[in-house]
Amino acid sequence: MALLPSGLVVPPLPHLVVLLIGTATVTAFLLALEPRVTQGHVLAFTPWMIMGASAHALHQIDPGMYPAWAEPLFGAPAVYVTTFIALGVVWAIFAFRASLRPHKDRVARDLGVTGAVVLLGLVVFASQQDTLAGAEPVWSAAGIVITVPITLGIYFGMAYLTTDVVAKTRLVGGLVVFAHALDGITTAIGIDVLGTAERSPLPRTIMDIAGELPISGAVGVGWLFVVVKLALAVVIVYAFADYLEAEPVRGNLAFAVIVALGLGPAINNVVIFALHSEATLAAIAG
Repeated sequence: MALLPSGLVVPPLPHLVVLLIGTATVTAFLLALEPRVTQGHVLAFTPWMIMGASAHALHQIDPGMYPAWAEPLFGAPAVYVTTFIALGVVWAIFAFRASLRPHKDRVARDLGVTGAVVLLGLVVFASQQDTLAGAEPVWSAAGIVITVPITLGIYFGMAYLTTDVVAKTRLVGGLVVFAHALDGITTAIGIDVLGTAERSPLPRTIMDIAGELPISGAVGVGWLFVVVKLALAVVIVYAFADYLEAEPVRGNLAFAVIVALGLGPAINNVVIFALHSEATLAAIAG
């Protein structure tokens, strides 16, 4: 069985070299600056995650909407590196400014605002493309609407049962649950409602198992993936709570990565479904 999702493409050599050099340079600057990493920073990374996932979804729908020289940067997995470099450059600039004026450390706020502005710019750019006409965001909105109360119910339940864990993880713990719940729910909508195919082998295996159950004809196969994602999110929050308190920098970075692993695919689904047509659904079915 294949271990990696289908559709992954290594970018051309010049782009690959640029991405490698950019990653090494940005990482070196951030390591030298040693910026603070708080829960506020993890929240500030969120619009950047949404921007990267949205940019990749638009690439799946119509790669030609990007300039030819930039198009390979938005495929998978290159888009993850592209997003990291963009975020890292802005973060390094703000961290350097904060090091000169430590009494005015507004890095998290400015990083989040800049990410939101970049995301807005992507939305404006996308809205001007002819290929995106006729958006039907019903199922995308449904996925978000379903996810919010489920996230609140689970996290309030965790707070009731183990108050100390939620007290340690606070907002980032809830963000982990939300990100992975949204990924599971939107994936289930895609499989059971819109007829997409799952590109990642492990989720596909989980849904194949659900398909063997007697109830699959009535409730579909995506529900089991939702249950697994929710259980995994809860286990991760419990497992990393003490680490987050003991090592706040590494712990918050770990939570940021965990959030990205759920939020990235989830937002990709949301954008694709909002702009779905036979052609776009065929793109993610590949």
